[in-house]
This record gives sequence, structure tokens and C-alpha cells, in this order.
Amino acid sequence: MSTSVGFLSTISPSACPLHERHSGAAPSGRLIWPRVSCHGNGDARQPPPSSLLMDRRDVLIALGGLTGGAAAAGKMALAAPVMPPDLGKCHYAHSSVCENLKCCPPYTSATPLRVRRAAHLVINDHEYMEKYREAVKKMKELPDNHPWNFYQQARIHCAYCNDAYDQVDFPTVPVQVHYSWLFLPWHRYYLHFYERILGKLIDDDTFTLPFWNFDSDDGMTMPEIFTADTSSPLYNANRDTSHYTPAILDYKYSYGNTAGSGETGKALVLANLCYMKKTFKQSLPLAELFMGDPLRAGEKADSTNGFGQLESIHNAIHMWVGTPECPHIDMGDFSTAGKDSIFFSLHANVDRLWHIYRMFCGNKVEFTDTDWLDSTFIFYDENEKKKEKNVGIQVRDCLKPDKLRYTYEEVPIPWMNVNCRKTTETEEKTKTELSLVRVEPFGSDPRELSKTALRVMVPRPKKSRSKTEKEEKVEVLLIKGISVDTEGPARFDVYISKPYGDLAGPDYGDFAGTFVRLPHKGMKGKERKGSLKLGITSLLEDLEAEDAEKLVVTLLPRMGEFTIGGVGIELLQTDNPRLL
Repeated sequence: MSTSVGFLSTISPSACPLHERHSGAAPSGRLIWPRVSCHGNGDARQPPPSSLLMDRRDVLIALGGLTGGAAAAGKMALAAPVMPPDLGKCHYAHSSVCENLKCCPPYTSATPLRVRRAAHLVINDHEYMEKYREAVKKMKELPDNHPWNFYQQARIHCAYCNDAYDQVDFPTVPVQVHYSWLFLPWHRYYLHFYERILGKLIDDDTFTLPFWNFDSDDGMTMPEIFTADTSSPLYNANRDTSHYTPAILDYKYSYGNTAGSGETGKALVLANLCYMKKTFKQSLPLAELFMGDPLRAGEKADSTNGFGQLESIHNAIHMWVGTPECPHIDMGDFSTAGKDSIFFSLHANVDRLWHIYRMFCGNKVEFTDTDWLDSTFIFYDENEKKKEKNVGIQVRDCLKPDKLRYTYEEVPIPWMNVNCRKTTETEEKTKTELSLVRVEPFGSDPRELSKTALRVMVPRPKKSRSKTEKEEKVEVLLIKGISVDTEGPARFDVYISKPYGDLAGPDYGDFAGTFVRLPHKGMKGKERKGSLKLGITSLLEDLEAEDAEKLVVTLLPRMGEFTIGGVGIELLQTDNPRLL
């Protein structure tokens, strides 16, 4: 904990200062430029020996939800540095000269950790719900041109996500915080300041947004705090009401595609949990697979870079909540998504999942590149009133939630230990229904992807790699030169299977990942080309395909039309070799 101590000019010259003196209060609207040190592994935990094998108790303690457990751990330590005192608990000092000696200087204390709670658990907390509704109500009642106004806050997302700004010194290159390594840190800041403003409006410094716990069995429906009361300020009419409880969220949802994951009920819950586990397991060795590719000044997002798989799941949830008819307003479009309060709970859980990812990686900084760490955003802070003063912050300042003074309550993480392997019965059924077809290489020319699946045979750089080789380099499926031939929503899924020579069966194999894009005007055209990277090292182990020289890769279109520039497999240096 750090505190700002400014007592040198306020100490009484008396040897026995019996009366406290107070310095003037700091101006409420001042600019804040935090510079939080988040260096490498200086305070990192030792990473676990393999992916998703960290003891669950360790994960929960690392998430900050078990303060009691953390304290107990401290008691067991053989040695520890002396820590600074709690400046809020200063008592009289002992002196042979004076009684009741007050030598505690004035100070500004750090904000206590605020705890974000699961949305499906707060519905019965009437005191909390009253505060949440009141805060949003007050935000909506502010003047239309006030920076805290509910719809002005929603426009922040539009401005950063729908090409309203140009990059400094690059007048033709729009600012875009999706489709790259900026996605997670920008949204962390967006939620942070939005949350602080809500707390300010109800004079509650402990207020937090609830997170939509969509990665758990109990939280995999649309939270009823946003749907049960149509008169609530949290309600939004521009949603797919057929997806209200008890409908179960489908991570593979796409408009007009009734199949989705092809599952219902408990099977759908299991499919989602396996999808989440796969997202973590395949992305742990290389941060860009989880978070998105680098984006540097002067580069256009969704041009040559690609987003991480967590953003893909997030995109599908946007679609699942929003209106199924075109135009897909509010949650169905980045320009309007912030007009629905559920948006912030969706992103609170996305933020929580990033936090969990970092815990698995021992709090290691994902990218040491200063082009990421020094990327800067601007937001209105919670002390803004009428003056148009902003808060500028950098990516490096938000890598740990406790630096922003919040954490997440302890909830189960069921996808960590879920069994996702195919049953023997399923495997045998696949073999008996086998009907082999010939699959050709991709070739050198771009290929169209629209109504039917595109299946190609892709050579691997090396088969039967040793454990050491896997620790050093992760095997990555790279789909290059993706152009979306529409401005509407678009999605295709990727499957991998082991071939039989140059032949493949009708079964597409195992799901490897997905490309999902919400509607976006100006993103149409072959000149706007993106890419998709999917880690497949652990997937090949599950498929028992490590000895295969080639793989069958299937791109299955769900909606939209695409042009694909190429499909290949590469070996990329890992960030966390022991996490494979």
C-alpha cells in the first residue's frame, strides 16, 4: 500500500503538539497520472509446472478473494520484510516529556480494496441492488452534455471503437482498441472509471460493478438483475428476450445459425466450460494467443494483426445478448453497446478472466514491449464536475487490479478441472461412420469462404516433438489474409483433425477456435485483412496427432462471407515455457 504523506509544512513547532492541525484539501478535479511499477517477475509467484494444474487454493488466494488465507500464509512465513503501518490507526505516542503526544501527520490514505461480486449472487442483496439502481438512475438524470451522463459514458466506447479519433501523427489511421493487445487494458480502465463515477454519484467509495460470471454453471444465463424488472434503470429493451433465463449462453452463437454449439442443457454448459478451458490451455504459452497481436502507432487494427480468443468469446456474447434482427443495436454493435448496463458486467468478467490468466502466468508481464506498456488512454475521472479535465493513464499502470484498488470475490472456477475428452463410445461411433474424402493443400491463391466449409491439408513444421521442444516453441495455426466481404456480423469456426494419408473423414475433428466480428461500418473490403492465431500444441496431444506430418484444417462459415489468404502452421517462441 502506498500513501501520500505531506506533513513537512504542517508540523507544529511546539515540542508537545497537543492539537491536530490540518492542511488544505487537495483540489478535487486535478489530473491524475499514476505511475505504478509492474516489473517483470520481481514480485511474481513461481509459475505452475503445467497449464491449468495450479492448486485451486493458490489461484483463489492470488485473486485476492481470500484475505484470510493470505494472512494465514503470512503467519507461516519464516521471514518477511517489515511493512509500513496502517496510517489510519495512529494513536498517542509515548514520551517522557509530554503526555498524549500527537505526532501523527496528516495524510491522504489509499482507497480500500473494493470487491466486485458475481451478478447472479447480488440479486438478493437488496441494499446493494438499491445502490446500483440509484447510481445508474442518477447517471441517466445528469444533463445530456455532462461527461458523467449515462449516454455520454456509452459514447466513450463508441469513440474508441468506431473510428471517431485518428491516431496522433497518423491522420488516416483510426484509433481502435479491439482486435489487438489493447483490448483488455483499455476496457479495464473504462470499467474502472465508470465504476468510480457510479460510486461518486451515490457517495459510496466501496461501490463496485457486478461481474457476469458466464464461465460458471450457475452464471451461464443472462443475469436477472438486468432482465427481471422492465422499470429498472438497469433494463434495456434492445435485447434478444428469447435468451432471457432459463436460456443458456452459447459461446458459439451466431445470428441466424440455430446450430451454434449444437448442444442444449447440461451438454451446452459442458461445451462452454470446455471452450473456456481450451482457450486458457492453448494460450498460456504465448500471450498474444489470449490477448491479441501487437498494435503499434500508425498501424490499423484488423489489418494485419488479429485478436485473442478471449475477445472472440466476448464477441459472441455481445451477439447473444443483442437484438437478432438487423440493425443489431445496443449490445449487438460496438457503437451502442455501452447503452446497456449488462455490457459493463460482461466486461467485468472478461477483466476477471484476464486476471486469472495472469495468475496462471505468475503475474508475469505479458509483453515487455514499451509500445504496449506506454500506450496511453484518456478518461474522465470520478472527481470531474463541470471542468473538462481528463485522466491520462498507460497500460503499464493497470496490470494488477489491486493497483486500481479493486478485486473479485471468490467464486468456483469449474472449467479448470472439467473433463473434456471424447468418450470411448463417441470415438468408436466416429470410426464406424467413417467415409473418407480427399483433401487438397490450400494453394498459393486466396480462397473464398461463404456457404460451405473450406477443408485443406496443412503440413506441420515438425512432427513428434519432444517435451523440451514443446516448452521452447508452441505450435500455432495461422490463418492469414482474412478479409470480411461484408460490414455486417461475421463468424467462422476452425476445426482440426488427423488425416488418413491425404484423406479425411466427414467428422471435422476438434474445435480449435473461432473468428468472430460484430457489425462494423468501414471494415468491408479486401484491403482490410486480418489474421487468426490459434495455439494447437495441447490440442494435438488430445487428438493423439503428434506423429502426423499433416493436419486437416476445416474453416466452417457460420455467417458472413470471407476471403482467406492462406493457412499454415508455425512454431513460435513461447513466453512461458513451463506453462505448456
